[in-house]
Amino acid sequence: MKTEELSTTRLLLRSWRVEDAPALYALASDPKVGAAAGWPPHRSEAESLEVIRTVFAAPETYAVVLRADGRPVGCVGLLDAAHSHFPIGASDAEVGYWLGVPWWGQGLMTEALGALVRRAFLTLGRDTLWGGRFRENTASRRVMEKCGFRPVRDGVVLDRDADGRERFGEILSLTRTAWHAAQGVEVRRVSEEAVGQIRAVAAVAFPATYCELLTPAQLDYMMEWMYSEESLRAQFRGGHVWFMAFAGGIPCGYVSVERQGEALFHLQKIYVLPDCQGLGIGARLFRQAVAHVRAEHPGRSLMELNVNRHNPALHFYERMGMRRLREGDFPIGGGFYMNDYIMGLDIE
Repeated sequence: MKTEELSTTRLLLRSWRVEDAPALYALASDPKVGAAAGWPPHRSEAESLEVIRTVFAAPETYAVVLRADGRPVGCVGLLDAAHSHFPIGASDAEVGYWLGVPWWGQGLMTEALGALVRRAFLTLGRDTLWGGRFRENTASRRVMEKCGFRPVRDGVVLDRDADGRERFGEILSLTRTAWHAAQGVEVRRVSEEAVGQIRAVAAVAFPATYCELLTPAQLDYMMEWMYSEESLRAQFRGGHVWFMAFAGGIPCGYVSVERQGEALFHLQKIYVLPDCQGLGIGARLFRQAVAHVRAEHPGRSLMELNVNRHNPALHFYERMGMRRLREGDFPIGGGFYMNDYIMGLDIE
């Protein structure tokens, strides 16, 4: 199948050309690139040219090119079941990608992979997409998660190094059904009129999160303390800013942020309905909170968050860049405590 050209805001995804060999060598000769992707650095332009003529000639293999100047900066592609690095279904595909070091941290690969995912599901009719990343390659995990992939297996042997030692990693996947569901998600700021919608989502999401961490008595107490109509209206009037996520027009999650100082903000609540988790909605809500803080305080600021010390969501917040600042047992009334870490994110 012929490789098509795909366009995004900043990028063009096209077939590799022989004249790209010097640019490919400049990128692929950096050992940081190959180490993260699982191949040795290129040793010459001739080697890069041979890769273009053989490996990169495969269908659905794209040069990631800057629209501004036509310069290749990376590569992205699909592997079918016969060529995947681990077993996948006949109607599935494995995603692979790498980006030149000078362009790391700019969201370019997320943009490129997002375009490839759209093609895989809408044009090629793939059922599930899979991706593997080495344990040390946390950036690759973030790219896939931003595109909707969710972890499915960890501790998998993905490769062996030159000395024969096993390299372990993680496998993530994204189904066509989940991807379609996520496309209809909208996040917007809501007013006090949304109290009823917030309460409806909280009635499902909050107990599902804490049913194994808190007693039924404390769950009931905290629901009334935080989510009664009177409490929510007081939060709005006290300056809490709320954003809700809607999937197909139906509320499926929310986040609230309170300003507590000139450069201090507190992420008070962030929850997603259990059936909608794993679609990247929580990450979108989190990024919306960060965008709000930046808009309110353009300079450096700190966003803090309380999270139960045994809440599995702790790892989500760490992946989003938060760090543990301190911990404590905080009385909330009724003889109950929140046994939390205080986490923080520096925002500039």
